[in-house]
Amino acid sequence: MRADLKLYCNAITTTFRPPNGAEDAKREITMRLAWLLTTTTISLLAGTSAAHAEVWDGLTLYNPINGSSSNRVSLINNDGQVIHQWIGADAIASTPYLLQGGDIMRPCQANGPMNCAAKGGRVQKIAMDGTILWDFTLSDADNQPHHDICVMPNGNVLLLAYERKTQSQGQAAGRQGLNSEIWPEQILEVQPTGPLSGTIVWEWHLWDHMIQGVSSSYPNFGVFSEHPEKFDINIGQVGQGPSPGDWLHCNALDYNPILDQIVISSNSWDEIFVIDHGISTEEAAGPAGDILYRWGNPSNYDRSGTHVLWNVHGVNWIDEGLPGAGNLILFNNGNDDGTSDLIEFIPPLQGDGTYAISETDPFDPVPGDYEFFYEQSGFHGDHLCGVYRLPNGNTIATDGPGGEVREINAAGQIVWQHMTSSPIMRAVKYPADILEPAASCEGDVTGDDHVGVDDLLLIVANFGGASSEGDANGDGVIDTTDVLLVLAQWGPCQ
Repeated sequence: MRADLKLYCNAITTTFRPPNGAEDAKREITMRLAWLLTTTTISLLAGTSAAHAEVWDGLTLYNPINGSSSNRVSLINNDGQVIHQWIGADAIASTPYLLQGGDIMRPCQANGPMNCAAKGGRVQKIAMDGTILWDFTLSDADNQPHHDICVMPNGNVLLLAYERKTQSQGQAAGRQGLNSEIWPEQILEVQPTGPLSGTIVWEWHLWDHMIQGVSSSYPNFGVFSEHPEKFDINIGQVGQGPSPGDWLHCNALDYNPILDQIVISSNSWDEIFVIDHGISTEEAAGPAGDILYRWGNPSNYDRSGTHVLWNVHGVNWIDEGLPGAGNLILFNNGNDDGTSDLIEFIPPLQGDGTYAISETDPFDPVPGDYEFFYEQSGFHGDHLCGVYRLPNGNTIATDGPGGEVREINAAGQIVWQHMTSSPIMRAVKYPADILEPAASCEGDVTGDDHVGVDDLLLIVANFGGASSEGDANGDGVIDTTDVLLVLAQWGPCQ
């Protein structure tokens, strides 16, 4: 018997005590079955179970990473029924994302020469009717996007990518015992400019933020414990699986539009890292682009503390308006003990956007218990995986290798469960109205769902003209009335 069906049957049998007489027993069983059927839906064909009273009313998106369906994105309801599917060009890199109105943004494999796990390099924006709205490729001898992407409020897309450095470059930077290339991470912000084109408008390179303690004859010589803001070039193994230069093996990134910061998670280093996005590309190459916050394995910068994270995946900020907004949440794969954890914590954010750290202690969360912690025997993924907060306070988590998606309430009880037919990176759950067209927002001429400085700048740039760009009120002329409309609508779109 399936484990989840057995669980529901136990709800009847474990507390049932037969009353006197067959009719009373029949009545009691009938009443319990009626209660079960009104509070629980079981869909054996879909591999889905739900206790509907506590399940968030939403739609769940995922894409198998293997087999004939690896180019297919599925959207299901809480009964496990497929609501819609999108077909992409090639196998998924990791996780697709659904936009308001039914378009998806999907990273998939390109044919570049840098082979790696979760290979990407191609991003497609696909409408519900299958129309390819954007098809951008970046995959060459020196740059290979992989794993995750992040769609920003302004419509730009962040790419997580390897940057190829030769063996000689790595050795010249102070890497010891290097017998291959080395591929540090880079983050690229791409602005779509046409159906097949995009422009890199911002970039950050890990290679600009390293330290080594081997010799002052190499660049970036220093004492690790005095520089937690730097990446030690001699930490970690280089080369894993199909990736001869894979170093940090980062697997997820997220953007916080309020802080204007980016967070990434590293499988190989057992850490998460936060960097500043509110700086120019030129500034990002200097000290302003150093690590703002890191957590998970303080031995990486030679400070004493607990090694908490093991093969971590799927870090993200909890969005504004959700329970725990502003906190970080992640899937700690737990390959040290074979048990995975879901961890939500409060980072020690200060008023200036930096994070508190003493001169000798490591970065840590705000002192106290985790805001949310979930661990259960049998729920373990040694790779892949992810977790997100939902508006009703529940948490949706994915055991990627096992193809299991669980929705868990604040008490740690499973209220919804879905089994996919093959492994996935992670599932994302969206509001039930996500397929409805996006509401228009007066004054939002940049289309980033916020009326503010960027809209004024666009109006000023086109002032006096008849361009549609900057015409906030749609009267065919860009003038002071457009400025006044923006000022009247100032703030987030409602």
